[in-house]
Order: sequence, then structure tokens, then C-alpha cells
Amino acid sequence: MIATGGPSIPKMGASDFGLKIAKQFGLKSASFKPALVPFTFHQHDINTYFKGLSGLSLDVVVSCNHINFREGLLITHRGLSGPVILQISSYWKKGDSIKINLLPDLDASDYLLNMQQERGKALLKSILGGFFSKRLAQRLANTLSIKKLGDVTLGQIKQNDLKSFGYYLNNWILTPSGTEGLRTAEVCTGGVETNELSSKTMESNKQPGLYFIGETVDVTGWLGGYNFQWAWSSGWAAGQVV
Repeated sequence: MIATGGPSIPKMGASDFGLKIAKQFGLKSASFKPALVPFTFHQHDINTYFKGLSGLSLDVVVSCNHINFREGLLITHRGLSGPVILQISSYWKKGDSIKINLLPDLDASDYLLNMQQERGKALLKSILGGFFSKRLAQRLANTLSIKKLGDVTLGQIKQNDLKSFGYYLNNWILTPSGTEGLRTAEVCTGGVETNELSSKTMESNKQPGLYFIGETVDVTGWLGGYNFQWAWSSGWAAGQVV
């Protein structure tokens, strides 16, 4: 029974040993890739959006490849982390962009246009301060628009510019340069293909008496104990017949 897991967090001794065994017996598999892992960004993006904001967290919706999650986002000195980023990372591929909705409970454009009518003398950064920390409000006001709007009143901003800014608050597109990799990944995608194994016993269809369980198999769960549950359940299934 091969229960050697995947190669994430190699300092614990993790490796792709299970896939090497599968290859010896001609079983098809997918290469391991980091999952449930923070994103890194090019230095230009870090300087523009994240520098000086490390440690700030907020509730957002993040989307990638038609999948979305709503959970906490954490800004780091290298990019983005937090539960919502770890979740979406399992669906991200190199070169993909992610979309962040910074205000998932409202249409930001409509809200800002209404505020323009009600509080035209208020600074944009002050209005944003009702949702974000002062530092983040200032940064967003100065980077999500072609013009720096942080120290401009709502009444001084053209409606089209304000509407466009609101759109980007709900649809902030960023392209990660990569991830923190196996060093910090909680799990990996990839492993022995499921159609190579019995779904009842986890035994190889090609080699009687050979079993693969847990993360060695190409099954990856969300945060919240799902990967532990898969490891225990697949081990139990194989253990009943071994």
C-alpha cells in the first residue's frame, strides 16, 4: 500500500515517491503541482499595490477559471495569501489572471455615484475608508484608476471616471507571477489517476495487490479538513481488503 503523500513541504521529507512507484507499474498519473498555496507577484505589482500593506486582511470574492470563493484575503510582502487565495490557487495555472471583488456586497459604481450626490465634498479616500483601512483606501484610490483620486473630492471626479473606478473595485484583475511553491503548499494537485484504481478498494487495475491512497492519488480537497478526510477514507477503504 503506497501512502507516501505528495511532495509539499519537502523539509518534512515529503517527495513524489508514490508517482515513481506508479510509473514502474505503468499507471497513468498527473505531475504534482502546489495547491492551497499563496500567490507571488512581480516586483512592479508589489510596489504598486501591496508595498507597505503587509498584514492587512479583508473579506473578498476571488475568481479564476469560472470558480470563485468568498473568504479572507491577506496581503503579504510577496503578494497575496489568506484562505480565499489558498482555495483559488488549486484552480490557477501559470499565466492565469485572478479577479478580486473587493466589495462583494454592493455595486461599487452605483454606490459611489450615489455618494457623489449626497457627499460631493467628501474625499474619495474618506468614502473608501468606510470599507477599508486608511492605508488601503488611499492605495486603491491612487492605483485602480488612470488618475490618482485619493485626495480628490467626489464632486471633482467625472461620473464616467467614478463609475469606472467602482467597476474595478468589483473587478480587480491581477496576474500572479507564481506561487510560494512546495515550500509552503498545504497539498498538491496531481497524483495517480483515479481511473487507474478501484473506487472501492483503491487497488491498481493493472497490478493486483498494489494500492494507492491519500494524496498520492489525484484527489485534492478544499480547506477545512477535506484532504485529511480523503486520506483517512481512502486508507480505510484499502485497509478493509488488505
